[in-house]
Amino acid sequence: MARKKTRTYGEGSAYAYQTKSGTRYRWQASFRVDPFDELSELKRLSKGGYSTIREAHTDMQKTLIEARAGISPRTSNDTFASYSKVWLEKQRLANATMMGYEKLVRVHLVPNLGNFKLTQILPSTISKLYRDLEKNGNKGRLTKGEGLSANSVNKIHVVLGSILSSAVNDGLVRVNHARNNPKAIQAPTGRSIRMQKKELRTWSPSEMMTFLDWSLAEDSDDFYPLWRLYFMSGMRRGEGVALQWDDVNFETGTISIRRASDSGLRKAIKPTKNYRERAVLMDSETMIALESHRSERAKLGVRFIQGDSFVFGNLDATVRNPGDVGERWSRTLKRAQRAHSQLQHLTIKGMRHTHATQLLEAGVSAKVVQERLGHSNIATTMDIYVYLSQTLQLAAMEALESYLKGA
Repeated sequence: MARKKTRTYGEGSAYAYQTKSGTRYRWQASFRVDPFDELSELKRLSKGGYSTIREAHTDMQKTLIEARAGISPRTSNDTFASYSKVWLEKQRLANATMMGYEKLVRVHLVPNLGNFKLTQILPSTISKLYRDLEKNGNKGRLTKGEGLSANSVNKIHVVLGSILSSAVNDGLVRVNHARNNPKAIQAPTGRSIRMQKKELRTWSPSEMMTFLDWSLAEDSDDFYPLWRLYFMSGMRRGEGVALQWDDVNFETGTISIRRASDSGLRKAIKPTKNYRERAVLMDSETMIALESHRSERAKLGVRFIQGDSFVFGNLDATVRNPGDVGERWSRTLKRAQRAHSQLQHLTIKGMRHTHATQLLEAGVSAKVVQERLGHSNIATTMDIYVYLSQTLQLAAMEALESYLKGA
């Protein structure tokens, strides 16, 4: 099969070769896996058996066009629904993260893209999905049919992009259009997410003390020590319920935060969010409340006050699930609001926001606030909380005016 005359047509080339049946033509060409990235990997394709050089050239151009569009030169019958299961099984992430991914796939992606072959998920397909989700994609019990926020659509976009990237790596598609064609799909931008972001709600010191005083006096609210701990430490919900008595130092008034309850796996613990331990100094009233709580736990048995026993554990001595505590907070707050109508709605995470905001308003340095909250870097602390407080703005102007007058 000696090669004869070679003829080039744009990208790639076609040439003649001899077989027992006579002259036939073959083409070969290279294309980039990501046509939008000049540095992406080159793939070589080749096919022969054509009767004329023009026939070879025509099929070469058709194959290259399909390859650039993400249609694999080898036929794949995988649907999005079947491949998304494969992708989920490959993930090795925290339980809570996996639950979030599984929910996005099950609730939003499979119902809309499940029957599509992977090679059929093109920019127009993705763009239509995002616009539909923005219009009426909410599946909540009380919000069904309403549009999803830009942040929610972006989370779906991130998961879809990861699934299609995996499909590219597995050779099922050539291009990940969720990531490589941004102008066509118009995924939510950071600006649109910020514009829709709801203002974090916090309580004033008087609201917080009104609630804590009510909770302390309420015989049926045995969670008073936990609510106070959240307000006065700023620890995360899962960190609070995962405390063990060895973490509480009554002599120094400090609490060591070493772990968190796993919201994705009942009665299990996990490392803190940034995988670091931290110690926070507590006020005397909170430590007194914890001492009283320890005495009440002792009445249940010795195993409830041992060093490795959970401070706020279940009645079977296991760690509480963060979701259960969240539901308990919602019920408690409603009872408190019936007694004190001035109390605004506050999420359980709002206790953490309240702690941080009050510290900043009191003049505590952002670095100390970062350490108490367990943020990995100070930029996170400042981005979340500085814009919340008008008090901080006023203090800044007063300080500037005083400086200028002095100068």
